[in-house]
Parts: sequence; C-alpha cells; structure tokens
Amino acid sequence: MTRPRRCWPQIEIRARFLPLVLFFVAVALARDATGVLRIGLLCALLHECGHLAAWGVLVRRPPRIRVSPAGLCLSMRGVILPPGQELVLAAAGPCTNLVLSAAAIVWMEYVAGYSFFGYRFAAANLLLGAFNLLPLPGLDGGYLLQDTVGLHFLQK
Repeated sequence: MTRPRRCWPQIEIRARFLPLVLFFVAVALARDATGVLRIGLLCALLHECGHLAAWGVLVRRPPRIRVSPAGLCLSMRGVILPPGQELVLAAAGPCTNLVLSAAAIVWMEYVAGYSFFGYRFAAANLLLGAFNLLPLPGLDGGYLLQDTVGLHFLQK
C-alpha cells in the first residue's frame, strides 16, 4: 500500500521588472560596505513574513505575492476578509518588526551583550515598523486607519 504524496501549497509569485530589481539589489549589496542595507533587507523580509504568517492563519490558502521595484506586496484579489481580520493582517508586519526590535534589545541586555549588529537590527526593525504605521495610502498604517475609522478615500 502506497502512501499518498504530500503536496505543498504553491505560492504564486508575480514579478514585474524582476531582472531590473535583481540588478539594482545586487549592485546595492555589492556597494554596501557597512552592512546596513543587508540588515534593512532582512528586516523588510521579516516584516513580510509577519504578513504571510497572519495570512496563513486567517485565510489558510497560499497567497499571491507581487515583486516590484517598490518591494513585495500581498495581492488580495478575490479574497474578502472581515474588517477585524484585515486589521490583523495589516498590523502583523509592523508588530513583527516592533517585537523583533524589543527582543533584540532584551537579548543584548540580558544574554549576549551589546553589539553593532544588535543595535542596527533593533534600530532597523523599529524604524521599519514605525514607518509602516504612518497613516499613508499603501502603507500598513493607511490600511489600519481605513479599517478602524472607515475612511475609504485612502484606498488606491
């Protein structure tokens, strides 16, 4: 008796200008002598992983991800979430950054001691999380404001 093969859900990724994006990222990483860009990209990736984790818990099906020169974006075409779940989805990324920033500071204070990498990691997560909470269209703060107050003019 053969066991059925387990199939992993497939995430659909749509990329616009992918060669151009990869070229600029490669050039920027090659010129990044301080490592700040690497830490910033790591924090941005962790931010998006927060959104993906919330998506997985709320929707329970693979997401569509768009890659563009502006960054990564979850495409919600065809998926309608209740307002409370949209709040959770929009807040997941900034919350991930803010929790990671606090965790890095606590880790440096009580376990590993202070380091330049730890400071940069904590600062980059704090800045990215706070920036994404700004109530501007396209940012997580804009979606949070739209969902909590009901300001639908912020939609794209």
